[in-house]
Amino acid sequence: MTDGREDLIYSLAKSMGVGDAQKNRVSSGKYNSETGTMYCNGHVISRASIEQAKAYFTTQYKKLAEKDDEGSKELASIYEVAMESINMLVTPAEANE
Repeated sequence: MTDGREDLIYSLAKSMGVGDAQKNRVSSGKYNSETGTMYCNGHVISRASIEQAKAYFTTQYKKLAEKDDEGSKELASIYEVAMESINMLVTPAEANE
């Protein structure tokens, strides 16, 4: 039963252009500022998911930035990059200058 289901899913994906060629191809993402939606590697990421990611990275950054050990500071820096990258993406270009 599982094989038939996987075959059906694969066939549907292939007919929509998401077959093996798409699976191995990495493409740069695109952001639609009108809808707040991001499109990358065959995925559609909603405005709500983007906001959730932004909130997560901001919270993690704030928690780790207050700690005094080097590992926490390094991880906080990574979270800060993610947080600021999302801000740059969703904020109009004029506001980033």
